[in-house]
Amino acid sequence: MKHKQIKDTYFIRLDRGEKIIETLKNFCNKNKIKCGYFFGIGALNEVELAHYIVENKKYTSKTYKQPLEIVNMTGNITTMNNEIYLHCHIVLSDEKMHAIAGHIKEGTIAATCEIILVKLNANINRKHDDFIGLNLLDI
Repeated sequence: MKHKQIKDTYFIRLDRGEKIIETLKNFCNKNKIKCGYFFGIGALNEVELAHYIVENKKYTSKTYKQPLEIVNMTGNITTMNNEIYLHCHIVLSDEKMHAIAGHIKEGTIAATCEIILVKLNANINRKHDDFIGLNLLDI
């Protein structure tokens, strides 16, 4: 991973073989980024996506092991229990230009991934909501 900082904005380049969520979380910890947002484009060769079902308060997930373009990835950075918490969704495209989308649990970079991350001077925490079953913004 390489990055360049311009004020509170980071231009990040992930390299082949890096784990997207793990690398971003480590980057936030190292740079003391506790609040912000990011978006990105690139390519993955393996990804685990999830979809939340409110009725049973459980995620279903599926792993894809194939070349996929990152059409759009967006997420936010908050904290929960004093730990960095990333919430990220992604839209991917396969070789037939069919879209695959969901909550990204983890993905492995195929070629590169370009992420623009904006650090906010704030502290937004998350709190588990038993009724919904998710870790919601505590605002």
